[in-house]
Amino acid sequence: MNQSLEQSIASKKGLDIVIIGKGPSIDKIDLSLLKNCMVINTNDSELIYPGDIAVFHHGWVLDIFDEKKPQCKLYVSDRVLPKDVVHLAAEYVPYTPETADFLIHRFFEDTIYIESSIVISALKIANQIAKQEKVTKNVYLLGFDFTTKDGFTNKIPTAAMHAEPEYQERIISNQEQLLKMLLAEKSRLNINVSHVGNKPYSIYSVEAFNQVFSARHHGVILPKSRSTQDMTQKYDVKIIAEITTNHFGDMDRLKSMIVAAKQAGADYIKLQKRDVESFYSKEKLDSPYNSPFGTTFREYRHGIELNKEQFAFVDMFCKKIGIGWFASILDMPSYVFIKQFDPDMIKLPSTISEHKDYLAAVAADFTKDVVISTGYTDEAYEGFILNSFTKARNIYLLQCTSAYPTPTEDTQIGVIRHYYNLSKKEPRIIPGFSSHDIGSLCSMMAVAAGAKMIEKHVKFGDVAWSHFDEVAIDLVNGDFTRIITDIRKAERIVGSEVKEIQATEHHKYWVVSK
Repeated sequence: MNQSLEQSIASKKGLDIVIIGKGPSIDKIDLSLLKNCMVINTNDSELIYPGDIAVFHHGWVLDIFDEKKPQCKLYVSDRVLPKDVVHLAAEYVPYTPETADFLIHRFFEDTIYIESSIVISALKIANQIAKQEKVTKNVYLLGFDFTTKDGFTNKIPTAAMHAEPEYQERIISNQEQLLKMLLAEKSRLNINVSHVGNKPYSIYSVEAFNQVFSARHHGVILPKSRSTQDMTQKYDVKIIAEITTNHFGDMDRLKSMIVAAKQAGADYIKLQKRDVESFYSKEKLDSPYNSPFGTTFREYRHGIELNKEQFAFVDMFCKKIGIGWFASILDMPSYVFIKQFDPDMIKLPSTISEHKDYLAAVAADFTKDVVISTGYTDEAYEGFILNSFTKARNIYLLQCTSAYPTPTEDTQIGVIRHYYNLSKKEPRIIPGFSSHDIGSLCSMMAVAAGAKMIEKHVKFGDVAWSHFDEVAIDLVNGDFTRIITDIRKAERIVGSEVKEIQATEHHKYWVVSK
């Protein structure tokens, strides 16, 4: 690696890398969170946040030196820079049909080039740094919205003045295509590239990025106290934040999701475990599926599965902050895997209701609490569960409709009342509701019908490429907190089945003694 490049980042060795663009989304980023990152500026984005390295080609970038002294430690460019500026000279490669064909080849060479797509050059520098450190580094793309339709950052008033709008839109759109082409080479990269924004390939929304980095750099901050009403009210309904695999294998994201679920008032978080190679057919695994992990469904599923060390962290972290956890277990290898954590509760989801041999094997072995969701089944499945799980300490029967999302009229809240009536005869049965509907109304009605467990899918910002994202409640924007508030309100409204005189009652005609 070039000596001047190595010197410019010497103090930032081991840190994540952030590359800054000039899209309007950068104005929503909490830039104070970048102080513990290595920052690469593209073009004149140092006017937004001065970083460690700046990479540019356009001559108008030099205009910033007329107003301010150079703020970056190193400038990588094909331009002639002032003598007092630390400069790494690089050859400019204009974008032509001939040069475009060799862009990926140039990226993996040792020589640094200035590409017409400057974000590719910035990623090349990041990849070189990771290669030098002999680690896989996380790289975050901030402010790369890849369209001019929403304008540019407010922090650079002249950002839109360097070319005609139609020309800028075409150039920026082309840069996005080149980025996608590079991301398809994930297996050859020394960096994990995370785009922050609202693109189909984005890993974080802006809001999610701010929360994740805030937790990482400022530590986990839990609520010190609840409202007086919460402190005096004892709630019986267990609320589950069903994360499934919406953490995408990212432990920073997962940690933030667990904290957010705790802050919202959830009693448990729920994850998911399956043995990818045996659960799916080879045809399914080989099928095309575009995600940050690759282009096949196999790469996607392996990318979002947690390993032993990650589950051990979840176990430790949940105990530390005071929230329970359990997992949906979809096959026998995963059941054996999860048992090493001595779970007090497991879930067998609706998706495997036809896997009778597996269910029977678990029923013969597991003696603690079992959660069963009953989507896409009828009364025959209910009978199979009750006859099979005779060793289970408790059986949570969760009414569920396997539609994503579920129309309110298909939620069948009346089934919860049926499970409630069963529980009067068999105390091991605990009624509940696995909610795939929109909003909180059906969950509130479920409480009235007797539900003692309610689970809701949750997510952390919008990500277009994940499964069932359309039914998940956002942990970032406060939606999940509002759902829990409504569920707790429903509990208070239902009250006790024992008829008692309430303190608020006062109107009555008493019999007057004569």
